[in-house]
Amino acid sequence: MPDDRAGYFKLRRTYSELYKKTNYLAKGITVVQNRITEYDIRSSNTSILRETRLLKDSTLKALEELPGKERKVIVGKMIRKDKSLQKVISRGVIRAKRRLFEANSIQDQEVLSIKNDAVFIIGRKLRTTVFGPIEFRPKNVYAMYMNITGIEFYYDKSRDTVDVKGVRDATVEDPDHQEGMIRFFSTVMRYLVFDRRDRLRQYLIEFSNAYKAKELPVQYYKEFNEYNIYRTDMATDQFAFNLTSAGEGDKDMINGVYNYKRFVLALIQEYI
Repeated sequence: MPDDRAGYFKLRRTYSELYKKTNYLAKGITVVQNRITEYDIRSSNTSILRETRLLKDSTLKALEELPGKERKVIVGKMIRKDKSLQKVISRGVIRAKRRLFEANSIQDQEVLSIKNDAVFIIGRKLRTTVFGPIEFRPKNVYAMYMNITGIEFYYDKSRDTVDVKGVRDATVEDPDHQEGMIRFFSTVMRYLVFDRRDRLRQYLIEFSNAYKAKELPVQYYKEFNEYNIYRTDMATDQFAFNLTSAGEGDKDMINGVYNYKRFVLALIQEYI
């Protein structure tokens, strides 16, 4: 039957409009245990500029031959000199995502997250990912996602590693956290991915008891947040004394309540 009074059929969009978002996270989803693929635009700035033909081919070729970090620095300087380039790139990223969503009929429920030119897709591998000079590459494939008090954790089963969104890269990459809280998150998610709930409950109980008794290595007590410090109980009326590094002998004066209340307790409430 026709959809309107004039007798015409109304055409309905067959793909999500979330491509318009530059920063998006699906609401109400705290855990996803499914294939999650992160697609992002390969060399996004130069790919977008090549498509728009704003720069000479020789300039683009020279940029594309540079190492990634150096290329970003050069493009950043170009943007500061000509701010219109940023608008062109931003519009180009949205246009590229629209092509990806349209070509693959991506639906709202398949989109876990969007971080500018990166799109996290739940449950399937996309078939069409190349659009002229623009290529969406599968940068990472995860087996699980978990949101703990607003922090995003993505578990890579093949590498037994956790990627984190919502905390600065410098904090996540801190060797103390890699030996401490990141190892904790990885262990929890590994048990879940391999459906070992009983072992997870036992692990959380043992971990909780050891954490509160300060029997774990000191690295577990460094705050996993933007401050990235070992908070101590030492203070005066005007100053608090905190540490950026600590040894086993410092544990007695370290206040480790932050990680426990924000992360450990949240997981205990969920799985025990």
